Amino acid sequence: MIKIIISLILVFLNIEASSEDKILGFHAHEPVSIKKAADTGYTAIRLWDTGTDWASLKPEKNLWNFVRINEYLRISENNKLKVLWTIGNTPRWASARPNEKCAYGFGCASEPRDIDDWRKYVYTIAATFRGRIECYEPWNEVSFPNDQIFKFPVSGGDNHQFFTGSVKGMVDLAKVTYEQVKLADPSACVVSPSFHNSGHWAEKFDQYLAAGGGKYVDVISQHFYFDDEPEQVIPTIRVMRQVMAKHGLSHIPIWNTEVGISFEKLAKRWPRMSSEELVYTLILRSYLINFSEGVSRVYWYAWDNNDMGFFSSKLKFDFGSAAASAAIRQINKIESSNCQSTNDLWQCRVKAGDRRFKVVWLAGRNVIPRTVVFKYNATRWNQLTEFFPAGRKIQIDGRPVVVNDDS
Repeated sequence: MIKIIISLILVFLNIEASSEDKILGFHAHEPVSIKKAADTGYTAIRLWDTGTDWASLKPEKNLWNFVRINEYLRISENNKLKVLWTIGNTPRWASARPNEKCAYGFGCASEPRDIDDWRKYVYTIAATFRGRIECYEPWNEVSFPNDQIFKFPVSGGDNHQFFTGSVKGMVDLAKVTYEQVKLADPSACVVSPSFHNSGHWAEKFDQYLAAGGGKYVDVISQHFYFDDEPEQVIPTIRVMRQVMAKHGLSHIPIWNTEVGISFEKLAKRWPRMSSEELVYTLILRSYLINFSEGVSRVYWYAWDNNDMGFFSSKLKFDFGSAAASAAIRQINKIESSNCQSTNDLWQCRVKAGDRRFKVVWLAGRNVIPRTVVFKYNATRWNQLTEFFPAGRKIQIDGRPVVVNDDS
């Protein structure tokens, strides 16, 4: 396993980024997409929007349906993927508010009416799939829109999304998840419910940890989405570290369990790039930035998503799967990344085995290309990789340039 060595110290926070295995993860809406994505170089999968949540596995109180999860696990295991399973989403029969609208119908964003239903469910799946699941995540993008503890209105999020219970209610669910998973499968890890960097998310995360949520996690889960460019997530990651430090959790790994972008929509803002160049650019920069900031896993959403995906034989589209493959193959060689910026110029010092090099690009909307001269040979990926000999003038823009600088 390639080890990621995070050497960047967040000086102004006085927090050292944790060192952990570097893992490239993805989502797949259909099992048939898994092999194609795994062949690209991904080594982990997160099961969400896959028909494998609580409401799907137990549509009725006394009825279990393991068909789809078995299919996902069979193909994932055949491709040697680590599996992170997001298990929340309350079935209507178990919901405390069965008539409340939610992202997937009614009742699914509510806590269960009887927490023992959750307890039996978690233990059953952890025991049934013992040794086959690396980690469990109790809930996706928790929101607490009705909890009165928040200073700002709707700090928790949209009332029609993924969790409308209280902070305490989610802590209770996380506690049960941790206890039952460790009881049924002690080798499995438990990830925190994921948080989304929208609204007053830091207050939401802070209140969750203050209520005891940090006692029941092996990993902190956050969704570091960005609007235009990957560098926009850096303030969010650093604020998250501040909140974790406040609660004595600086030693806990952080995983970016969901990130993606609508490449087709974003392409209009990047007229100088082809769709393939855009895919390669944003994926490579995303992973470099996340790893530099001490985020050891990144799960892309989603390989076969019709809006934010790359490829699907079932949906009959291919939006830069070759570019995605090229970026993933390059990232898989990287052991460490240390990224810094001077205004709009970004430089990441990268180590990959015995090789050391820099990755350079310009960030910012409507950034003007800049002419530079590198002292070392450089390359830039596109359909045919461009080679720039040392001393030659080249124009850099948002597309990453790999400079063979081993200084």
